[in-house]
Order: sequence, then structure tokens, then C-alpha cells
Amino acid sequence: MNSYSFDQVFNSNSGWYRGDFHVHTTASDGDYPPSLVAELAKAEDLDFIAITDHNTIAGFSELRKDLDFLVVPGIEITLKEGHFNVFGMDGWRDWMDGISVNQRKFSQSAKYQRVPDLMHQISAERLLNSINHPYLQPWEWNFNDTDLRTTHCLEIWNDLYYPDNKRANPEAVDMWNRWLNAGHRIAAIGGSDYHYPPRPEENKFGERLGYPATLVYADELSVAGIMAGLRHRRTYVSKGPQVSFEAEINGEIFGIGADAGDGEGKIKFAATILSKPKTIQAQLVKNGQVIAEVEGKGRKVEITFSDLLDGNTSAWYRLDVSDSEGQKLVITNPIFTGPRREPTLFKYGDFV
Repeated sequence: MNSYSFDQVFNSNSGWYRGDFHVHTTASDGDYPPSLVAELAKAEDLDFIAITDHNTIAGFSELRKDLDFLVVPGIEITLKEGHFNVFGMDGWRDWMDGISVNQRKFSQSAKYQRVPDLMHQISAERLLNSINHPYLQPWEWNFNDTDLRTTHCLEIWNDLYYPDNKRANPEAVDMWNRWLNAGHRIAAIGGSDYHYPPRPEENKFGERLGYPATLVYADELSVAGIMAGLRHRRTYVSKGPQVSFEAEINGEIFGIGADAGDGEGKIKFAATILSKPKTIQAQLVKNGQVIAEVEGKGRKVEITFSDLLDGNTSAWYRLDVSDSEGQKLVITNPIFTGPRREPTLFKYGDFV
């Protein structure tokens, strides 16, 4: 029986909460037990983590009842053809039969013979899923018949210490751009894929909790609050900086993840960036293309952009932040404008 309650509210205030959506423990192949991983995350100034052990939820029962830290319950469904996380279930579900056992690889679910059917069932239960490290070989996503209508999130940044992710992460961002342009509103998130810290003396790259972090705007710091924020795409992915990003149309303010509707005329954007680099580049991205760029200097940078809206044309805007060498530091989820674009392509393989 679970000693830790997933119904706890750790902060009743609304705001941005920093977390990590991809974390392993000794319940699968991590080096540290669940409660210790949570304490390590707290020491990294995170507000929450999602425990996503491979094909098991055994770690939930090991969480201490007095643990003063938010853990979002999750699982990484680990298959030969790809990995995906599921968030939000606090106990056993029927669809785990044949999957959620202490083994690393399964070719398919005993209950759901096709992964798209499994993802459809997960979506029907109001849980959230995320395709992990889609281009990172040999763990890339190969289920080309995946239905993007039952896909909620894409891990655009995975484990920033792993060398191959220097190629794989930008490829994931590019694919996400194509999904957005096709009309799919799927949230971008990040995950450290934490197993153990870097161990150079053992020639192991390791991972760092919260590197990258995903910041979620939630009405409260709780499982329900984080899930609601994620469902509405009120998130951004960061290597460290904190940002705010808003759009104003005819005096009305819209935040990250919002649908601003079919307004016309001028749209004004305001961004605030708190970061350690002395010089940053802030980019306004529209439909996957950079349409404006501003250099900022100092610990706190405030920037404005503007564009003209055509109420008959669909568009999406996001904020990207890079350092002086062009390395991405932040990618936000978009603010959408205009009529909602209805996708005509629905399969993962249509975009690869």
C-alpha cells in the first residue's frame, strides 16, 4: 500500500514550477531509491519530479510518507521500438498487464497488441503521455503508425550530457515544428533521463536532475495542478534561465500555451529573461521561422516584439533564448492565433 499520498498540495499558490519529467530510481535501472532521488531533486531547487521507471511502478510504494516534495507518478513504457512516458496514474491500471513488470524490454503489450491502441486507451483514461528521445539511437521512436491525436507531449530535449543528443535533440525540435505547422497542438517538454550523476572517473556521462528542466504554470503545486498545466501546454523547457512570455491583442493578454483566437491588427509580445549568461539572444519564432531577434545583456533582460495579425490565417509564436554562441537555453510552448488549423496528416510516420 502506498505510504506517500499523490493528493498532497505542496503550495496552494499559482505560479511557475520547475521540474523534471523523466527520472529513474532503483525500482528499475537508477542508482538511488525513490525518496533519495526526490531529496536530490529538492537540493537542485526543483519543485517536482516525475518518477518514470522502466515498465514498473514499484517505486511508488517506496516513497516516504513524510517526504516534503512533489512526485508526479509515471512510468516509462520501454519497448524495443521506442520509449514513452505516461503521467498521472497513482496505482495499477489494467493496461499495464504484460507491460509493467520488472523487465527492460517488451515487444508489445499482452492486453493491447498495438502501441497506438495502448496510447488511445491511456488517453481515454485522462492520463498524459510523452514520446521520449524520438531521434536518439538506438532508442529512437519507430512506431510510425502512432496517432498524434492521442499523443500529448514530445520530449524535445533529453539528457543534455549525452553526446548523441547534440544531434538528436535539435531533430526532435524540428519534428515538433512540423507537427505544429500541421495543426497538432502537442506540448514540448524536457527530461534529464536521470539514472546517476556524471562519473568521469568511470567514463560515464551520467545525468543531472533538472538538466533540462520543464517549467509548468500551475494553479497549485500538486499532481493535479502540474497535470492541468501540462495538458494546457503552459510549459517551457530550460537549461537554466527563467522567462515570461506574453502576447497582447487589443488590450487582452495571452500567456504560453494560450489560444488567442481570431483577432486582427497588431500583436505585441513582452518577454522577461532571467539568466546567468552576460549576453543572450532572444528570438521570436513564428510558424517555425525566426521573424525577430534581439540581443540582451545583464542578469535581467526585458524585450518586446510585434507582428501584424490576419484574422483569417493560423499562426503560432514562441520564444527561443540562446547564449552568445548560439546554443539554445530556452524553448517555450507557443501562443496560437487565428482559426485553428485542422490536421490532415495524423500518423507519426507522416512527419519523419
